[in-house]
Amino acid sequence: MQRIALLLVFVFTAAGFMAAPVPAQDLPNLETFISSLPGQSDVPSPRPPFSPRANYLAAAASLSGEKLFQFLHAATVPSMPGTGIDYLKAKKYMFSIADNTGCDGGPGVTAFYSQVCVRGASESGADYKEQGDANEDGIRDTGGMNAEHTWPQGFFNKAAPMKSDLHHIFPTFITVNGRRGSEPFGVVSQAVYGTSSGSKLGAEGFEPCDAVKGDVARAILYFVVRYYSHNIRDGMDYKDFWVSRVPMFLEWDRRDPPDAAEKRRNELIERRQNNRNPFVDDTTLAARVGLKIFQSH
Repeated sequence: MQRIALLLVFVFTAAGFMAAPVPAQDLPNLETFISSLPGQSDVPSPRPPFSPRANYLAAAASLSGEKLFQFLHAATVPSMPGTGIDYLKAKKYMFSIADNTGCDGGPGVTAFYSQVCVRGASESGADYKEQGDANEDGIRDTGGMNAEHTWPQGFFNKAAPMKSDLHHIFPTFITVNGRRGSEPFGVVSQAVYGTSSGSKLGAEGFEPCDAVKGDVARAILYFVVRYYSHNIRDGMDYKDFWVSRVPMFLEWDRRDPPDAAEKRRNELIERRQNNRNPFVDDTTLAARVGLKIFQSH
């Protein structure tokens, strides 16, 4: 199994300026990255009962439709306490490790919807401040970044374990996160707000930039497979937010397959919460589950 990772993260004071993300081909081996961290206890090895990737993919090889959906539901149970403290720890892990893919030869975090990289190795999103109007949305995010839940927290009452599950949480500038709010993802015809990366808000909802459309789709597919049996529909139009948009998510998943950083992120999140996003591991799974099965859940 090929393991991809980012540039080594050294602990030093976050440098607040924008830089280019590290090219995927320059990300070193995952074990090299982990052995370089000053606190390896923060990046534990995968724990039982989750099966190694090869085993669980092999077990799923002959499945499709509802049987595959239910198999993935059982195979993706996370191991995390789900407390408020755990959410704070999850965010620290996201900024300093899981999403610290580096920029211009040093550590740094790329704002998910803006595709702007801010240098630093801090555990706090507040330290990743936008310098000037780097994403050209007309606002300077001096407050830095926060955690974007692709499935909005209000729809599951901020309950555990969904609130802390990093497979559907990404670092974003505060303004963009606020503009997306609880809007459904969609294809926007006329934007009332947008960034230079191509993310935009309109009557149809919020459209993420092309660079992360597949990431968004796989995060949402994962969330429904893992948590459909929980209360995830509170105060929402489920048909509009999910059911009617499944074809779009499947298309985004197909057109924007996982890159090196997304695969590396999947590895590192497994080390924290002991489960994986199977749609990152195997790009055939979504089609094998199928449109109608996804829409039925």
